[in-house]
Amino acid sequence: MKCKVLILTALLVSLGGMVRAQHFIPDIQEEHLKGNVKSVLTTVRTPQGRIVSQPVRKNFNRQGYFTQNTYYDTMGNPVIIVSYSYDKKNRLVKDIRTHEPYSELLSQSEYKYDKKNRTIVAEMMGIADSMVERTVYYFDKNDRLKKLSVLDERDTLLATTTYEYNDAGFRSLATFTEGENGIYKGTEKFRFDTDGFLAERCSYYLTELRQAFLYTYYYDEEGNWVKAYVYHVTPTEGYLYQVITRQISYFD
Repeated sequence: MKCKVLILTALLVSLGGMVRAQHFIPDIQEEHLKGNVKSVLTTVRTPQGRIVSQPVRKNFNRQGYFTQNTYYDTMGNPVIIVSYSYDKKNRLVKDIRTHEPYSELLSQSEYKYDKKNRTIVAEMMGIADSMVERTVYYFDKNDRLKKLSVLDERDTLLATTTYEYNDAGFRSLATFTEGENGIYKGTEKFRFDTDGFLAERCSYYLTELRQAFLYTYYYDEEGNWVKAYVYHVTPTEGYLYQVITRQISYFD
């Protein structure tokens, strides 16, 4: 097993969380997975071993697209299942979210595309309360996602996220605003390593650094990371914050 240790000296950061804006790109490619990945079970724990968020198992087909994502409680019981449907061009057309163990329908989303196969609108209907939420995608001249706008059923603007990119094409900055008046809610800066994995993530309010998260990865023989140490850093202190593990299975 090879180990990759990132230098934890700087509070500098520059981002990039992945937003599924172009669904015709295989999901394993967007997540920088290598080999014939069948599923990935991700668990986040404290350094003492306590689970701090819902473990999730992402299942892929042989073409590299999501088929089903399952979210578990801390006892390992399925709580939420998201199932995905595609058209003949391998574009995501619908996802359905159910509450387990009774397969109660919670919501479903449908996706629309432009001539470049870019997602332009995702509409989510909440079955329980019939609430509709619509996400609109905007792209720059290089076909990179530059803005996401979320609207309610009355087309009232709820939130907007705008993105900037570095020379390598990774997202380096995300800015969040709320409401139709664009009330500033904060900024995140990101930096990726040479393998395309998040190395540093810092959050700011105006120009003031709130906190930073630094990542160290360990890899399996296929070149996929299976463990990550997340360090939380403030302007005055730093400590090990979380340990993320991934159990990866492969097609024969």
